[in-house]
Amino acid sequence: MIDMLTDEQLMEQLRSGETDAIDELYQRYARTLYAFCYSITRSEAAEDLVHDVFMRVITAARKFNPGKASFRTWIFRIARNRCVDFVRRREKVKFVPMGSGAGQGDEENSLEDTIMDDRANVEQALTNASAIEAVRECIDELRDDQEKHAIVLYYMAGKVYREIGEILGKSTSMAKNRVRSAQEKVKRCLERKGVDSFP
Repeated sequence: MIDMLTDEQLMEQLRSGETDAIDELYQRYARTLYAFCYSITRSEAAEDLVHDVFMRVITAARKFNPGKASFRTWIFRIARNRCVDFVRRREKVKFVPMGSGAGQGDEENSLEDTIMDDRANVEQALTNASAIEAVRECIDELRDDQEKHAIVLYYMAGKVYREIGEILGKSTSMAKNRVRSAQEKVKRCLERKGVDSFP
């Protein structure tokens, strides 16, 4: 069955013209890539960027070399490059935090809505949503884009330092330093906001 294949095996099928392979890869990665792109761009264009990433996967399938990087690292590197290009083209590098008022829609509230749906205790769910919002705001306030991307990859995409380094084009130790520096800054920011816990 196709869902039992590794990402790299799916890429081999894609290179052979098996179009079902891209559907499976999309199922595996689209949601996380959307969250990653939205965290970087704070734009509804994140969905378009994800589609752009998968178009790039299709067109560059023959260039993918599993000996150089895992598929997961490769696709996140593509996503990061697309997001950085988008932010530069937008001519507005400021990241707009959620809850700022303008243009808030159902999509922006999906994480909080999910928390509300999944938790029986509504009061606890609201507390969690508030904490998540505070974390997002503090990450948005990071001035170093490398730190911002590193910490988003670490928490949202479940990356290890080696993979973060490969995606950012940095060494493993530099990636670890970026994550730790970002963690400290976010922790101090949360303390100022009265949030006393950060993973």
